[in-house]
Amino acid sequence: MSDRLRFSRFCNGFLGLVIVGLLTACAQCPSGRVVTSHEHFRDLLPLGQFRLDGRLSVKTETQSLSGGVTWRREAAEEVVLLSGPLGQGAVEIRRQEGGLVLLGADGSITRAASDELLLERAVGLRLPLDGLVYWLAGLPRPGEPFVAMLDAAGRVASLEQNGWRLEYDRYRQVDGRVLPGRLFARRGEAVEFRLVVDAWEAR
Repeated sequence: MSDRLRFSRFCNGFLGLVIVGLLTACAQCPSGRVVTSHEHFRDLLPLGQFRLDGRLSVKTETQSLSGGVTWRREAAEEVVLLSGPLGQGAVEIRRQEGGLVLLGADGSITRAASDELLLERAVGLRLPLDGLVYWLAGLPRPGEPFVAMLDAAGRVASLEQNGWRLEYDRYRQVDGRVLPGRLFARRGEAVEFRLVVDAWEAR
């Protein structure tokens, strides 16, 4: 067998291995499918009642904080408890039939008609709790334009909406649903938050 023939067979074999490797790698990579229509998520809703325990870190133009978070949402009541340095002790946002209340670590009580204002006062982020429920479930908020990138399993890997870019991973099964275990969100260069979910519980 000539040296040229041996070299040709070696190149063909090597090229075949490269192609197989690339196909295998692509099968494990995000699909890159882009979704911009709410119709894609028409059969998916966030958990209506749940308990979430996790760790939250927040960075804004003026502060950088981290601590624990417990979020309990039920039919008649909703409570978000921030503990550790994030809440400078413990800060509680409570929603009941009477409205919204922020209970400060110093014992102060603040009432407001908007959960956005209370959340901004607590951690420096102006976000509505109702909309945040969708984002925590890896879903776009309804009625607002968005761009979502799906992973190979069809789950949302990243989401751009309302000026925020959100990235998801560590999905897990919760009461028949697949929910993310970690969320990283950024708005511009100065504002971001990270949430690591230690426990999801459907109520």
